Amino acid sequence: MSEASLHPDQSRPGVVVTGAAGDLGGALCDAWAAEGWAVFGADIRDPKRGGVTYVEADVRDRASVVALAERAALESALSVWVNCAGIVAAAKIREADPDVWDRIIAVNLTGTFHGCAAAMNAMIAGGRGGRIVNVGSLSGQIGGRGMHPAYGASKAGVHTLTKSYAAAGARYGIACNVVAPGVIEGSMAEGFSEDQRQKVVMTNPMRRLARMDEVVSVIRFLANAERSSYMNGAVVPINGGAFLG
Repeated sequence: MSEASLHPDQSRPGVVVTGAAGDLGGALCDAWAAEGWAVFGADIRDPKRGGVTYVEADVRDRASVVALAERAALESALSVWVNCAGIVAAAKIREADPDVWDRIIAVNLTGTFHGCAAAMNAMIAGGRGGRIVNVGSLSGQIGGRGMHPAYGASKAGVHTLTKSYAAAGARYGIACNVVAPGVIEGSMAEGFSEDQRQKVVMTNPMRRLARMDEVVSVIRFLANAERSSYMNGAVVPINGGAFLG
């Protein structure tokens, strides 16, 4: 097939980032856009970021996510997909609302499932392989107090889900890895009280929260097929030493 017969943008490397209106998703979009990638920022609200193609998508809706993948594959050489969409809610364990449980599981875990499935199918069809990076959490490894128990449960599920897609995708040249950050500076940290933030800081060996650029750099490392070529199914901690298991 000649270059002229391709869609005008299909020779341009493409990346999908779900949760693009959030702090982490937006920072990832900015980083790839600055390097000239075709960036598809998916969310239920417009991230309003330069160089990013906004695609309205609800990760809880399988058809919405499949349509996102099809568009990205049509308009670019799709090779990277980051499942970054996620929500968290504060709650006392004994007072945890079951409706909030359902919503967190639907976005964080089922949404990541839809993203992995759509990304893998699109990448297999494209024949170029690719990299899927999921956003897990330190809470998915150790649980925690002060937030709804669905959050840690959903992220633990994301960690295991990642391993399933890593095993399935390897034969097609598709790697799937997950990062497990602690509390990140920005809107996530602002969801905790000052007392809660200080407790997190004081119990961390590095005595601080994660910076956004630190998390972005690890995700982009995992998304780079040359730099992380033998990493597949890994749960990569970004927690300052808060959990060493």
